[in-house]
Amino acid sequence: MNAVSFNHVSFRYSDAEGALSEQVLDEVTLEVPAGQCLVLTGASGCGKTTVTRLVNGLIPHVYQGELAGEVRVFDRLTDELGMDDLSRRVGSVFQNPRSQFFNLDTTSEIAFGCENLGLPANEIRSRVHDAACDLGVEHLLDRDIRALSGGQRQMVALASVYALGPDILVLDEPTAALDVHAMRTLARTVARCKDLGKTVIVSEHRLWWLRDMADRIVHVEGGRIAHDWTAEEFDALSVDERHALGLRAWRLDELHAPIGPTSGTQRGANAPPAFAVEDLHVGYGRARDVLSGATAAWRAGSVTALVGSNGAGKSTLARCAAGLHRERAGSVALAGRSEPCRRRAGRVFLVMQEPGYQLLSDTVRGELEGAAVHVGRQTDVTCLPAAEALSRFGLENLASRHPLSLSGGERQRTAIAVGTLQGARVVVLDEPTSGLDYGNMERVARELRRLRDEGACVLVITHDYEFLCTACDSIVVLDGGVVTDHYRLDDNTLDKTRRTLGFAS
Repeated sequence: MNAVSFNHVSFRYSDAEGALSEQVLDEVTLEVPAGQCLVLTGASGCGKTTVTRLVNGLIPHVYQGELAGEVRVFDRLTDELGMDDLSRRVGSVFQNPRSQFFNLDTTSEIAFGCENLGLPANEIRSRVHDAACDLGVEHLLDRDIRALSGGQRQMVALASVYALGPDILVLDEPTAALDVHAMRTLARTVARCKDLGKTVIVSEHRLWWLRDMADRIVHVEGGRIAHDWTAEEFDALSVDERHALGLRAWRLDELHAPIGPTSGTQRGANAPPAFAVEDLHVGYGRARDVLSGATAAWRAGSVTALVGSNGAGKSTLARCAAGLHRERAGSVALAGRSEPCRRRAGRVFLVMQEPGYQLLSDTVRGELEGAAVHVGRQTDVTCLPAAEALSRFGLENLASRHPLSLSGGERQRTAIAVGTLQGARVVVLDEPTSGLDYGNMERVARELRRLRDEGACVLVITHDYEFLCTACDSIVVLDGGVVTDHYRLDDNTLDKTRRTLGFAS
């Protein structure tokens, strides 16, 4: 029996005025047998998320447009099923976990769906407990969701769906903000769901964690099914063949990425650091400090990876650096001079984990042109013209689109392009490869190296080993709110970096 079936499905989105977009899906025919784990992959914007929205009923119940063909869940047409029926059969974890939260504390959030189903209180408590234990998030219970890291929020969103016990689990870029430990926990959860006979559909770019449980890999290209491989057929492809298709590493041994060029223009040892923090303490509300004495310095002409487990304080450090969150104690210095929180904005540019919050224009071109006009001060960082940035980041065909109509990866590239146009001396990127396929990952790495070579200080928060090997020249490790290590990334420190990220030694 098929859990999901698409029969010649085409779809166009419509905007508030009813105008239709270009074709997003074009004559897609796909059958997913019950109990199968299917992986959807392909370039950013190819239509993967639209496929997931058709499975969980967000199309046509929430997202409007022109739909042709049939989508069935357990042989029932989704447009004839109510959202209540669909939500009992299909559980979804979205790219942005904030978009599916309804509560301020984690325990209530995990229980929320079960409460909506009218389950008895004892069963709800049991399901919340089992979901937290199976996913290893017991330590996140009874916490304020607003104080969690992006990766921790993702795990809470997953637990809230897992507690419902759906027959079909749909995961859209579930590892975008997860550390390696959480990714492996997620892999065990997917394997457990398969053992229970559940169907799992995963839209993903980072593929290695799925190798032992995926049954099929479907490659979407331009809204069509370009390839449909069994796991064995996909495993037989060479690394070069997968890279030519824009696909990321499939096996752990492929994560031995080559170190990218490191010919930056780092300032001499006597020059003050471009960005430094000393004994930095930062927290939220009355909770204990997230950063509890962090001290580190970053020089101009460098691209540094800031690594550490989910909740270590990486995003908090980034927000503090950009003047979005005030420190409780300690100092932040730019070019050797301590700067108060209010004076950091503009001098430090932050590309957020969720870039939709910082894209304000009504077109991609307008977003980039606005950033270019904003640069009205002297800087020795070469700022690209907006038209050239569109080309460098592969955004030419999206120039007239509204930024919030883009896919997650396309928004990410747009926000990073804006950052390169700002002329800021310090650029901080929080998980910049979420939603990026192999080709666009390399494109972003190339642009960060260009900024470095022009003398900018670039700080990248990432769990992505492939990307940091391609783009970064040093590593800073944050653990328990303090900086525990800072070292140069080269062939001699690759094994150390893998251990730090959580891979086997």
